[in-house]
Amino acid sequence: MSFVQRVRAQAARHGHERSYTFVEDRAGEFSESRLTFAGLDARARSLGAWLARRRMEDRTVLLLHPAGLEFLAVFLGCLYSRAVAVPSPLPQTDPRALERAAGIIKDADVRLVLTDAAHHGPLTAWLREAGLDGTVECVATDALGLPGPEEWTEPEIGPDTLAYLQYTSGSTSEPRGVMITHANLLHNENEIWRAIGSPTEGVGVGWLPHYHDMGLIGMLLQPVYAGGDLYFASPVAFVMRPALWLEMISRYRAEYTVAPNFAYEWCAARVTDAQTAGLDLSSLKFALNGAEPVRTSTLRTMVRRFGPIGFGERVWAPAYGMAEATLVITATPVGRGPTIRRFDAAALERHEAVPAGTGVELVGCGRPVTMTVDVVDPETRERLGEGRVGEIWVRGGSVARGYWQRDEATGVAFAGRTASGEGPFLRTGDLGFLLDGELYVTGRIKDVIIVKGRNLYPQDLEEAARGVHPALGAAAAFGVEPEDGPADEHVVVVQEVRRERLGGSAGHADGSGDADGSGHGGGDGAAGDARDAWDGDAVAGMARRVQGELARAFGVGSLSVVLVERGGVGRTTSGKIQRSRTRELLLTGLLPVVHAELAAAARDALDALSAAGTARDALGAAGTVRDAHATAGPAAAGAAAGGTGRAAPGGVQEGEGG
Repeated sequence: MSFVQRVRAQAARHGHERSYTFVEDRAGEFSESRLTFAGLDARARSLGAWLARRRMEDRTVLLLHPAGLEFLAVFLGCLYSRAVAVPSPLPQTDPRALERAAGIIKDADVRLVLTDAAHHGPLTAWLREAGLDGTVECVATDALGLPGPEEWTEPEIGPDTLAYLQYTSGSTSEPRGVMITHANLLHNENEIWRAIGSPTEGVGVGWLPHYHDMGLIGMLLQPVYAGGDLYFASPVAFVMRPALWLEMISRYRAEYTVAPNFAYEWCAARVTDAQTAGLDLSSLKFALNGAEPVRTSTLRTMVRRFGPIGFGERVWAPAYGMAEATLVITATPVGRGPTIRRFDAAALERHEAVPAGTGVELVGCGRPVTMTVDVVDPETRERLGEGRVGEIWVRGGSVARGYWQRDEATGVAFAGRTASGEGPFLRTGDLGFLLDGELYVTGRIKDVIIVKGRNLYPQDLEEAARGVHPALGAAAAFGVEPEDGPADEHVVVVQEVRRERLGGSAGHADGSGDADGSGHGGGDGAAGDARDAWDGDAVAGMARRVQGELARAFGVGSLSVVLVERGGVGRTTSGKIQRSRTRELLLTGLLPVVHAELAAAARDALDALSAAGTARDALGAAGTVRDAHATAGPAAAGAAAGGTGRAAPGGVQEGEGG
């Protein structure tokens, strides 16, 4: 069976009884656009017939649509014609988004771009400016005179037929096109369907971007696979007014929703009590939390804030997945609620998970539904027993065919074999462990910082840093190696700070961070200009406070803190922290630095690694560099005697995907 056959069967079964509804928020009033399963199938057949006339079978088609019903119809139209859909975010004014889209066009050998009438003009102009207008045609699908749906002829589509390319978000590397087949798509939708209780009807609510694997697979395509209704809004509408999400759940009596951890934080921080008055979330049975580490603090805040209107702890459903496995790998079954346990912090740093009465709280990411999940030593390729931290290896029907036109990378990631020869496995690049059947994710192999034989996970440092004060938002922690041979890495934490909150009272962050995920690095020359508007004593004090807290909690002597403006910490399009990119921006002097507390060893390492001393010049020009040895040293010494503490990573990290 193909996914097209599944959609057509559901359209025949449910006709005009099931539908997709796009919701627009207009000054607090809902405006709805509806498309039934029967209508969706008809439009997909018309688009499929149009694409077939253009001989697009097995050729890539870039989809650059805004949120809404048109994208869904066009995506299915590609599948109906056996064209290879390539969903991507609309290139707006962000140069990196333009660069990404141009890169995808070249990498995927795209000759046809589909969009809507509102964006056709700007995209055509952009293609012309990029020198692509001679080879790439841009067409507005909502302005076409399409053939009738009866003119569509179903092409030969089998389980192994390529359905679409899911370009990764580039959290640790250049984006790659993951090749998802019809079999992959069917298998993963079935995994999700079983996790949510195998419903034959139901209502979902969401707002995730359709060009993400979670938005596409978990939100948009699951309803037509399962036979339910979906009400969805745009990501921008949610960010601008997060109460919209809760209002939709309440109004449409939604039973499930999906979102990354930052979205729940954003909601808890920004939705007011007045906005929740009269809402009822008791219909909600399943709130999947994926795409980034799940925080226990987020769970507790959500239950505290919205428990009185029906958001209970058992609704919470952490999961783990990545684009290379279509989406979901492990999930928390509906109604079970999250598994939260404490583990000895020192043991975790030795890659051992030892349950403890006090220690680090970790959130389980659920269990496999039918996939095989193993934890393997990445060096010896030996399987590790329960409670041992290693690389997460996966195999099963959801694992993609590989990366588009990247044989070497495909061989590395998709052809893992254990020391005994079992395989092939997808090597996720993520670290974690299994305990009592539950998967716990602890971080990315590439991101682990090694200090005096200890393995420090960057998300732990980041979580601890942002909890120091409400003025602190997103953070990126990474190691900087010295130039002269192997030695301990110096820890650097790049931390966003919000000027308007510096005068607030001290305490834990409210969880809002920069949850909109819109932050981008860059800002050449901006650091010095921006600093004029900052209170130098306040930012210096804040940097030292963060540095001292991290040194105390983690027992690290050589630790530097670089405060940057809001948006200075790079994120992927799905909101994941881009640590390697932030490190690169620091080394090239392009971070919008507000203040830096650099340990002497880290300062020397940055000088050696950065091109022509650009990191030193940029930091020094802002007049913000201090020798932080006197600040970090005594605090670290005290921590060494008293032990270390780690913030909970838990949750989902989509590796290269998402």
